Amino acid sequence: MEDALLTTKEVSKYLKINEKKVYQLIKEGKIPCTRIAGKWLFPKKSIERWIRESVEGEKDIFIAGSDDLILKQLVSKYIEKSFPQSLAYYADVGSLKGILALSCGKTFIAAIHLLDAETGEYNLPYLSRYLQNEEYAVINLSYRNQGLIVNKGNPLGIKGIRDVVEKKARFVNRNPGSGTRVLFDYYLNKLNIDPEEIIGYKNEVNKHLDVGLKILHGEADAGLGIESVSSILHLDFIPITQERFDLAISKQHLYTKPMRDFLSLIDPVFIHTLFKKPAGYDLRDTGKIIYHS
Repeated sequence: MEDALLTTKEVSKYLKINEKKVYQLIKEGKIPCTRIAGKWLFPKKSIERWIRESVEGEKDIFIAGSDDLILKQLVSKYIEKSFPQSLAYYADVGSLKGILALSCGKTFIAAIHLLDAETGEYNLPYLSRYLQNEEYAVINLSYRNQGLIVNKGNPLGIKGIRDVVEKKARFVNRNPGSGTRVLFDYYLNKLNIDPEEIIGYKNEVNKHLDVGLKILHGEADAGLGIESVSSILHLDFIPITQERFDLAISKQHLYTKPMRDFLSLIDPVFIHTLFKKPAGYDLRDTGKIIYHS
């Protein structure tokens, strides 16, 4: 019957997966089902539609995580080359939310630059913490210069993070969970600076460019961000550190054709054709596999 209700055992056989996996899909809210008299039942029509939608979804690329100028350009180039067969969607929600989206199957790629305070390592400690039961690969996109963005001519004479406090600079901060916010809090702790001493610590924006625009428009004196933003807006930049920016990719999607096509763009020669010389970026490991589970 077209409107038949399948049992857990029947849907397991229909999808050629074990019942334990079916219960996992139910728990994660990923499969259409209903509970009647204590039993899980699956409308066959809904299961067939779910399969079709899943197959269609495999044709596209979903990215969530940190905001990055190179990554945005690569997404645009992918769409330009692959439309209408495939699209790429990029949600710049911050590194930590990118990992959380990857852990619950909401994205295929997490774009991340998270410094682990205990080990001094980028990204891998966070991934092992949040993706304990997942298989994934990590590919380097770039290294980026992070530092303080200030007005042209650096009118307050800021040389480092401590000067933000001592010169009473109005600060613009990044959103919690972003790699830049994690980095800033790391340095505040290292320098024994109470966040309450920072004027504007709770003045938060979601993107690197928004940090630069706040400073450009005179709404703030300083903010932590990437060098490329200061270059675009013709602001001054005080370097603090170089960070590693990686892409964590679900192994389930790693070998699909759309993913292979997208990853083929992560090439330093191709990136240089897009940016000539991208300010504040180091492409020495671009495309290199950092980790493979």
